[in-house]
Amino acid sequence: MSELKHLLKDYYPFSLLTDIQLQELTDKASQTYFSKNEFIFHEDEAAEEIDLYFLVSGLAKNILHQTNGKQLSLRYYYPGDIIGLMVMFTSGELNFSVQALENCSVFKLNKRHFFEIMTRNNEFSKVIWGSIGERTKSLYDEMKNKASQEDDEENVHLLKTRVKTLMDQPVFVQPHITMSHAAQILKEKNSSGLIVSKDSAKMLGIITYNEIIKYASTSPASNVVSDWMNSTPIYVDGDAFAFEALSFIKNKNSEYIPVLNNQKVIGVLSPRSFLNLENSSYLDLTYNVKYSKTLDSLVKQGPIVNTTLHAFVQELVEKESYAYEVSEMITNYNDNLHRQMIKLTENEMKVQGYGTPPINYCFIIMGSQARNEQGFRTDQDNGMILANYEHLPNRKWIEEYFITFTKKLNHSLFKLGFPECKGGIMAKEEKWRKSVSQWKTDIQTWKNELDAQEIQNFTMFYDFRPIYGDFSLADEVRAFLNEKAQHSKTLQQLLMKDALRFKISAHPFGIMNLKQKNKKINVKKTGLTQIIYSTRINAIKYGVNEVSTIKRLNALKNLQAMHPRDVENAKTAFHYLHYFRLRQNLKELENKHDVSNEIHINELTKEDRMKLKEALQVAHRMQQVTKISFNRNRVV
Repeated sequence: MSELKHLLKDYYPFSLLTDIQLQELTDKASQTYFSKNEFIFHEDEAAEEIDLYFLVSGLAKNILHQTNGKQLSLRYYYPGDIIGLMVMFTSGELNFSVQALENCSVFKLNKRHFFEIMTRNNEFSKVIWGSIGERTKSLYDEMKNKASQEDDEENVHLLKTRVKTLMDQPVFVQPHITMSHAAQILKEKNSSGLIVSKDSAKMLGIITYNEIIKYASTSPASNVVSDWMNSTPIYVDGDAFAFEALSFIKNKNSEYIPVLNNQKVIGVLSPRSFLNLENSSYLDLTYNVKYSKTLDSLVKQGPIVNTTLHAFVQELVEKESYAYEVSEMITNYNDNLHRQMIKLTENEMKVQGYGTPPINYCFIIMGSQARNEQGFRTDQDNGMILANYEHLPNRKWIEEYFITFTKKLNHSLFKLGFPECKGGIMAKEEKWRKSVSQWKTDIQTWKNELDAQEIQNFTMFYDFRPIYGDFSLADEVRAFLNEKAQHSKTLQQLLMKDALRFKISAHPFGIMNLKQKNKKINVKKTGLTQIIYSTRINAIKYGVNEVSTIKRLNALKNLQAMHPRDVENAKTAFHYLHYFRLRQNLKELENKHDVSNEIHINELTKEDRMKLKEALQVAHRMQQVTKISFNRNRVV
């Protein structure tokens, strides 16, 4: 291994080794190669089975699986880096995968000899341990920062519970006591703060450790609490949702939030108050999903059979939450079911001798689930994006692995309560399971050679969203897809024609006829679809990258592509259409009937019929405006 010795002898910290130690290290090394997208090692391997690698050429990244199913890459490895040190010296606590981003040339180092050399060379050992410590700290910090950023939106729906169910008992103090006494009470009560009050009810202000530190770091003229308290603290009402309080803690750096009812303090919130969220019914649902270890136990959590979920949705609907936010919560729950089923299927593949996934992949969902707009009636619409593997020598095995894997997964999702898509839009179908390069080829084909069926497939695919695996694969496909769609007027015209397949019947003066007896309206085909399709087409036109209809509407407003009033009208209509569907679904579930998208007009009150009519008028107008707008563009 003279080549390796030549590389290392002037390379710090190997330059700290003696000639004999360097010779020992290189004599036990062997050169090997990894192709692009191959795993150098996988996080499922035991720590003792993982080798050390000195990267000579190429680029690699580490990959950590998060509990939300998304893979997180925390660092890249460049030529000269040693791969595997942290796994080796942290007893497997930092298990992760390392994948080649380019064709990589490495020298495999003998771990035992490496460790022995460290025991004999203190300077070398000190540098290695210092490097491990710095990397470990930076990795933990990066994990913490990225996890908090990526989970923000999900938390909004996880925390749909009232703050009065989370709050702690307040600790009151009189305004005339000294700051030293207040500090002593804080310590004795192990509290984040104190409520300053004369009658243990009405708040004059608060004292937290911030005020104690300010007092202690100066030469104060007064030591009385009333002179140092925060007299204008942030507070919330007892009926506020938990996410409102949490947003203050996260964004306003408020560590102590009083909870009031009729101007009287009834409790307090601090960051640790949210540990009590384990008592929230929705987090119970989430916990039960994430810790279901078998298919049978997970099936009991399915959306159609889980009465706890039904009760929770019923409560949100009755509390006048925006119905599209409730639909997003249902979707979030279904996402968790999908992620857990993927994990169980991966484990089943390992038990049956197939091993771990041979390359990175990303599981994507489409349709209403991708847009976070699900009710209780939902079929499977999913696919898979694979890392480019066509150049790998084991490509046939890779294909066989994912054929078996996706068949098992789609079948298990069916058992879980998600019927298979009648149109075959599922990952087990070759058409919906492709590598990044294959997806790009398909997108180019769709752009140039679309027929009626293909435009529907494109419409479905355009709204895809990744929920498990290597999200960077999905990001690459998304960027390519958006660029091609935005710059193709022909494609936009075809999408507009497809959107007109579902029309809302109206009288000549635009008044919807809702007076027929026993009339039913399918609010998915008549109302929701028109809003979704019209918003999507405009999102493509203006380069909006969002998938959710609500987020697309907000983005179009920010771009001044839609008037704020029109956006609010669309969101209100979207809310009512989801509301009527959810209410109907809950009634059908309670009566053990099949859930549907049909609303019985004769069962609505006069006020509800008026709301439905107004919502349909908004949907009808959006469809007509889109038709005129794109026809005008064609003429021009």
